[in-house]
Amino acid sequence: MDITNWNGTKKFNAEEQYKWRLEWLENQIKLRESRGEKISAAQKVKWEREEKGLYNSTLKDLEKFEKLNRDTCIIVPTHFYHSVWLRACLESLKPLGYYTICLYDNPFFEQNHTPTSRMPSTQTFMLMDQMIMKPKTWFSGVAAPHYWNMYLGMKMVHALGFKWVFSINGDCILEKPENFYMLQDMIKNKDADGISCEHHSGSYFGTLAYLIKVEPAVTMWENIFKRIFEYNSGNAEGRMGILAKKLNLNIVPVENPEDHHFKPPGVLGTFRKTIGLRHLHAEHKVRKALKIEPVEEKYFEKGPGNQFLNHHERLTLAKYWETKDKSYLESWWGERGCSGCGHKKGNA
Repeated sequence: MDITNWNGTKKFNAEEQYKWRLEWLENQIKLRESRGEKISAAQKVKWEREEKGLYNSTLKDLEKFEKLNRDTCIIVPTHFYHSVWLRACLESLKPLGYYTICLYDNPFFEQNHTPTSRMPSTQTFMLMDQMIMKPKTWFSGVAAPHYWNMYLGMKMVHALGFKWVFSINGDCILEKPENFYMLQDMIKNKDADGISCEHHSGSYFGTLAYLIKVEPAVTMWENIFKRIFEYNSGNAEGRMGILAKKLNLNIVPVENPEDHHFKPPGVLGTFRKTIGLRHLHAEHKVRKALKIEPVEEKYFEKGPGNQFLNHHERLTLAKYWETKDKSYLESWWGERGCSGCGHKKGNA
């Protein structure tokens, strides 16, 4: 869809509009001065700056429209407990230049919850092109909210006319986004319908990150969503694996990772080796258990007052990054009490 001029006769040109507005402003000033009105030089400069500001804002908005004209978009299913990782996720996706929609689980389930404590930071919001927040739901477990997110997200992607969608969880990053074309080439070379970070034909389609045609993706998530209250029917990955086979989708074969969550010390996986997929949340847990260095500090968004860290992390990791004192790292591992705070081992 092209953005046009007011009467739809040609494609909109921001530069032409800016020049026209400057000429209009100049003529207006001349007209008002011809009637005896005194207009100061400072006022003229102010008006010119306003026109320049409007022009710059228009260019920024046109970037969004250009993204809408591409054939691929990104969706990021996420929730409040991803807050610490979400900014790193979105920053890693920015070089791709695709329209990016965050699918955010409604985090307000207590009267005392506030937006500042339950929503992403302003900096993170500014990395999104759009956010969709599902309605508040009460059905227990992690699957049902995710199904809501994906159903609403895929419907939006379809309505906007995209042909391909890349889905990646909000606690993951791409360390090599410049290689995203490799996934696209793999699909093109196989004339395929999609590619997933892990695939076992007929039984498993990894949802941590995948690139797929929008039409079958909508069908798959509609099928899953309408069975949202079924018990013992498998997780999303299992359901999508079954559906991919039922729909006769051509899914590109990949090297699968050692485990579903891309945890260290794993090194296998097509998505790991091409686009540098990392699952920071899983890494964070495993690094603690393995008693090794935490995920790099640059990937953490700590939030105001370190509120995106849990209580134990505020007393250990935050202090370790601040002081470089290894005793705080050992406290995070659980080998000793939290240095200088009286936090005893086993009371995290």
